[in-house]
Amino acid sequence: MKKVSIIFLCLCLCLWACNTEEKKEKKEVEVPVSALVLQDDIVKLEYVDYGLDAKAKSDIESLESFMELETIMAELKSGNLSYFQGQSKPIVSLMKDLREGIPDIVDSPSIQARLISLETKMLKLQSVLNLRNIEKDVQLEYVKEALVAYSNLNLQINKKYEKDAQKIEKP
Repeated sequence: MKKVSIIFLCLCLCLWACNTEEKKEKKEVEVPVSALVLQDDIVKLEYVDYGLDAKAKSDIESLESFMELETIMAELKSGNLSYFQGQSKPIVSLMKDLREGIPDIVDSPSIQARLISLETKMLKLQSVLNLRNIEKDVQLEYVKEALVAYSNLNLQINKKYEKDAQKIEKP
C-alpha cells in the first residue's frame, strides 16, 4: 500500500509541475514590432549640423577611418540604419582606429573627448535599434544624439583650427 501511495504522490507532483509550465507559457505576451525609422523622420530632426572647414578637411582626408565615419553618418542622415543593426565590433574598431590614427595637427584632448562621446552615442543607437520593442520616437531620439555628437566633433575640429590660426603675441 505504501508503494501505491508513493507512486500516486509522484504522479501528482509530475502532473502539477507540468501544469504550471503551461500557465507560464500562457502568461507571455507578444510585444509588437516597432515602426521603422525612415529618411523623412530623420530629416525632420532639429539640430545644428556643422561641417568641416576646408583646411581641416584637407588634413583629415588622408585618414581612411574618418572618411568611413563621414560615409556612415551620411547614410544615417539618409535613413540607412543598416550599419547600426548588427554587432558592435565594427563601431568599436572604427572609433579605435580613428582615435589612434588622428593626425597630430588635429589631435587634442577635447577632440579625443568628442570621439569617445560619439562612440558612446553610436553604441547606444546600435543597441536601441537591435531591440524590437523600442518606440519610433525613442529610436529617433538616439539617432539625433548620434548626429549631434558627430556635429559636435566637427565643430571641435573647426575650433581647433581657428584657435591655431590665431597669432596671439605675449607681452
